[in-house]
Amino acid sequence: MMKKTALFLLFFALLFCSQAYALETTGTFRIINEKNETIASAHVTFQEGESLYAVTKRGFDIEESNGNIISINGVYSNPEKNLHWAAFINGEFVELGLKEVSLYANDQVVWALKNWDQEEIMK
Repeated sequence: MMKKTALFLLFFALLFCSQAYALETTGTFRIINEKNETIASAHVTFQEGESLYAVTKRGFDIEESNGNIISINGVYSNPEKNLHWAAFINGEFVELGLKEVSLYANDQVVWALKNWDQEEIMK
């Protein structure tokens, strides 16, 4: 009887404490154009710890070029004007690669077109 109880507890611990069974949660995403206008907003469901890239790709219509997001929901970056998509999580500029950044419960994500010459990108 003691062995069965120990095996059950071990199985239970492995099943429910494993990171493979991440919690499903939501976060708020906003897409902001170069005029600082919100053009899209959504509550997006994801697995806690999932990458910013994967969640953005699943939640919005994006286009990429050379590993960079160049369009979100049909709004394109404009390299001639140095307008590029920048990501912010909870108000902090994302400096790492999108696949390296993990999202967690209640994160607030903003994708904004920013002029990397004339603005402080960190804002």
